[in-house]
Amino acid sequence: MNTMLERLKTVTPAVLSAWNEDGSFDEVSYRALVRRCLDAGMDTLFILGYTGEVKYINREDRRKITAATRDEAPDALIVAGCVGACIDEILVHIQDAKEAGADMALVTPTEFFSLRDYELEGFFQDLNAGTALPIMIYNCPENPHHCSGEMLNRLAKLENIQALKQSTTTDKIQRILNKVDKDLDFIMVSGDEFEFFPAMCLGVQGFIMGAPGNITPKLCLEMLQDYNEGRFEECREKYMKFADFYDELFFCVDKDVIAITKAAMELAGTCRRWMKRPTASVTDEEMEVIKDVLKRHKITL
Repeated sequence: MNTMLERLKTVTPAVLSAWNEDGSFDEVSYRALVRRCLDAGMDTLFILGYTGEVKYINREDRRKITAATRDEAPDALIVAGCVGACIDEILVHIQDAKEAGADMALVTPTEFFSLRDYELEGFFQDLNAGTALPIMIYNCPENPHHCSGEMLNRLAKLENIQALKQSTTTDKIQRILNKVDKDLDFIMVSGDEFEFFPAMCLGVQGFIMGAPGNITPKLCLEMLQDYNEGRFEECREKYMKFADFYDELFFCVDKDVIAITKAAMELAGTCRRWMKRPTASVTDEEMEVIKDVLKRHKITL
């Protein structure tokens, strides 16, 4: 397995994007978010994903975010989300990401048309031929398209298709692991906090964490280290408390998970709570509810 893929055998935070209340890029707060992850011991970063509100972000701000990440984290492995409406647009975003300092591009399939399986496979074949960066495919649960294990086994043989982010579920993770040849230069990373311990038990070695990667980065790394060093029961016990906390946090107020995560980061003094519209930001009253959840679960930010 190549050096880049070996570096993904860790917990990678899906870094939030930071905005001023008017929706403009808040670079100072964004850099603080990146530093928080680095200070926790993380040396791989995923930017411009769902957690980073990528679909709301224009081309100019995507380039600014990638460049700021590279400047703040010169030695980190950076995976940049390159989501677009068609192949041509995605290739432009990938080229921009490379020029701004990213090492790998994460891509979800386009969504406007429903793609047949051969069209979905052809989509990634075309990206492989034209990309400026290695590609991580994202089997995103919010996207209507899903690459099967058999398809991934074929795609993984292409030079530039090097990784998969598989968020859900345990049964899909095990099917893909059973279908993809073990000797390929290819890695699967898990992208769902509620699959963290089950995925480790199946042999997954890399993880991308959204809310937990921002709120509790040290705990995420600690659990992975426990598992890798054979402390399975300690890891399981920590995971059960971790899952209980996030299960309550994500539903404690009527807001998007990312808005709730940003609220926690405002309480940590790292960034402000503002979301890109039309997604609503957490209110002052809701901040008190979130603060209470953190206190009761003894989460130190």
